[in-house]
Amino acid sequence: MIACSRPFTEDESRAIRRRAIFECGKLDPQAYDESTLAPFALRLAPSAWRSLAELAERCAAELAETESALLAAREHWPTLGIPRRMHGIIGDAGASQVPHPRFMRFDFHPTDEGWRVSEVNADVPGGFIEAGAYTRIVASCMPELDCPPDPAKALAQAIAARMDGRDGVALVHATSYTDDQQVMRHIGAELGRLGIAAHFAAPDHLTPARGGTGVLATNGARIAAIARFFPAEWIANLPRAARRDWRALGARLPQANPLSALLIQPKRLPLVLPALGVAMPAWSSVLPAVRAIGWRRLAPSLVPEGYVLKPTWGRVGDGVCIDGVTERRLARQSRWSARAFPREWLLQRRFHSVPLGGRGVHACIGVYVVDGRAAGAYARVSPRPLIDGRAQDAAVLLDASLDAPTVARAASGQSTFTRPVSTQMEYDHVGR
Repeated sequence: MIACSRPFTEDESRAIRRRAIFECGKLDPQAYDESTLAPFALRLAPSAWRSLAELAERCAAELAETESALLAAREHWPTLGIPRRMHGIIGDAGASQVPHPRFMRFDFHPTDEGWRVSEVNADVPGGFIEAGAYTRIVASCMPELDCPPDPAKALAQAIAARMDGRDGVALVHATSYTDDQQVMRHIGAELGRLGIAAHFAAPDHLTPARGGTGVLATNGARIAAIARFFPAEWIANLPRAARRDWRALGARLPQANPLSALLIQPKRLPLVLPALGVAMPAWSSVLPAVRAIGWRRLAPSLVPEGYVLKPTWGRVGDGVCIDGVTERRLARQSRWSARAFPREWLLQRRFHSVPLGGRGVHACIGVYVVDGRAAGAYARVSPRPLIDGRAQDAAVLLDASLDAPTVARAASGQSTFTRPVSTQMEYDHVGR
């Protein structure tokens, strides 16, 4: 159901890289002296895409219900690790009746037990360039394969559907990061195709206008919606005046995503589900069991066998500690931090990633959901079973030939991942 494509030729690789930079605005095609673009694509059976899309949509619906339940249960927010400064801001955002566009990305891994999710980014997922424009560039080299939907187009349409009038959209991001800006510029280009002006802004550039008549950017433009690529937990570190402004923004403008998305972003979310009383059958079928560090921080062996150490707010694999995989120096740093600040870390049961045949790489497929509908995918691949900052971006293309009978594929010598999703998993809730 999933396999690697043929490798790109040297001419194709040069053309893909050049077009990714100049046509898509992907300004980081190289990191750590290595290319961030994989020299091949991933081929996914259309039936596998439909299964992943349906599963992601079901998980998104369950997480939306969980978010609503958590808005009325603030006593669980400390367990989640929500910064205290964000409590009032999130509460006001959740109480707003503004129809917010919603988007998230689920990171699926092929494992020896079927598909597993390492996490969901329900706050500010990236990868829009790679999942849309870059994927179409790669597909032009392989015309026999099809593209999944484009999540950037879907998000732009969702934002446009919420706007009232001709005012523009504020694209809020950490302006000192080039990779953050390139995501916002790509979203801005998609909004421009819909005739909507985009205004790039830092998180302290928006001010509610006097009299409750709207929102202004520092350049004087009137703002009708906000698209945010600035992690919600970072807002707790802004000056008091900026935090006060964000508290008012949620009641005035549609935001993608609203700050209440922070409630379902922490990896500690499974720890509060039993007390919350929310059923999440789809989510619990693919997310490995989670445990709090608790008093285990005093144990000689911090990470029990069969578990992985993760930071609550980690992204791009930062801080993840997997025995036998993570470099010793980085593993020591993660363990020290977890012992010192146990509420900022958690233990997640380890799954065993299945390397893809032919190239032996491990893959993570990010499936986007926009307003409840699956909206695209892209992959990151690595020679080791840890998808972190050194992993490469890979286009995900749909190959109908992979839906051919298994016997025919076996006869051709193709190696594919075909295990179905297992639903025989339960959460392991141990001391908070």
